Amino acid sequence: MNGGAISWQSKRQPTVAASTSEAEYMAAAAAVKEGLWLRKLLADLDIPTGTINSMADNQSAIKLLRNPISSIRSKHIDNVHHFARERVMRKEVTLNYVKTQDMVADVLTKAVPEVTHKRCCGGMGLSSMGAK
Repeated sequence: MNGGAISWQSKRQPTVAASTSEAEYMAAAAAVKEGLWLRKLLADLDIPTGTINSMADNQSAIKLLRNPISSIRSKHIDNVHHFARERVMRKEVTLNYVKTQDMVADVLTKAVPEVTHKRCCGGMGLSSMGAK
């Protein structure tokens, strides 16, 4: 918000994913829930918000979220995760592709070189730890 991260989380997913796409789809569902909660909180504080903008670097997960058609590869995904797809269809959430090398959230999930760490922290509006 206003150029800074206000919420982030990194944890194990409660369900085992059969593919990277499914894992990203499940993570998107969790992110959408958090975004909708934050939007409600801001509305309660009379701070106007618009559509939630979510960034993803997995094109297969984005396609699953944008397309309500079930396929052989996605039919086993638990219905609870389809919540995000419904919100995308309602246009409450927009999904945008970002190249993997531009994904600032990577600093929260994997070891990255110092230069990447600083760039990611800056992209989230955070000062990088140990920056000189």
